Amino acid sequence: MTAGRVVVVLGGDIRDRSEAIGDLLLADGGTALVLTAHPSAVDARLDTSDEGPVEVRADDPVARLEAYRSGATDPDDDVLAALTTGSDAPLAAVLGWEYARRAAAAGAWDVVVVELDGDLAAVRRIAATGELAAFVESRWPAHVRFASMAAGDRADLRVQEAHRLSLMAGDVTDFLAGPVEMLVLGASPERTARLAALARGAVTPEVTPDDEGGFRATLAVPDPPTAPITVEGDRLRLELDGFRAALPLPPLLARCILVDSVHDGAAGAVVASFVPDPALWPAHLVPTGSADRAG
Repeated sequence: MTAGRVVVVLGGDIRDRSEAIGDLLLADGGTALVLTAHPSAVDARLDTSDEGPVEVRADDPVARLEAYRSGATDPDDDVLAALTTGSDAPLAAVLGWEYARRAAAAGAWDVVVVELDGDLAAVRRIAATGELAAFVESRWPAHVRFASMAAGDRADLRVQEAHRLSLMAGDVTDFLAGPVEMLVLGASPERTARLAALARGAVTPEVTPDDEGGFRATLAVPDPPTAPITVEGDRLRLELDGFRAALPLPPLLARCILVDSVHDGAAGAVVASFVPDPALWPAHLVPTGSADRAG
């Protein structure tokens, strides 16, 4: 069964998004599933009757959180309770993306449309997967989770739940960074589109050698970062306007140490400097002075 096309519609107001979704689906002509917080506002041109090609489902983050918690290993765990509090919690967004991912993978519809409110609010919802993954990794690093999970049913219940969350976040990260189309509306669609691409991890920095034996990673950004760039595991973390982007770390840089990052306003980019990690490179390939640059 072939997976369905996935289109995320964001920006502008609900009337703009409703009309854009109508235009999209009428042009496509196939079957569609529309996931929206405004099911009553769907374009009247679309046939959403029981026999029609378009199915509309309400996006209900509170219901998703309650369903997830009820199926958890320990529904009363205080950390899980904190994660499932509030419709804008990162877990709520990740569960919504997981629902869309599974709907697309089922192949029951030609197109799966996800309609998101707002501009920056929508971008933050896209970035929620990286936020959840970072939270899990900070509390229960991968080596701790896998060591505990080796005990099978005797594994710590909280670690079991953390492992479950991590696996889901990984699936959603791959889904969002893959062939998901973004239809951006509103007053500043170009900026919003660039932020959305960063939020879903669909941007890879350009890596070039510097003149000191290290490497320079250049990443185009629409706004100055609000904090220095960091490396966490196999991801490059970038904070922009209230959300954290988690970008794939190029394999070459995974064997290096981040030593500095600056924002080049004229170029509209972040430039990060890396040096070879002496523990991961042959000695003859590590330039003299790398240890000093790495601190």
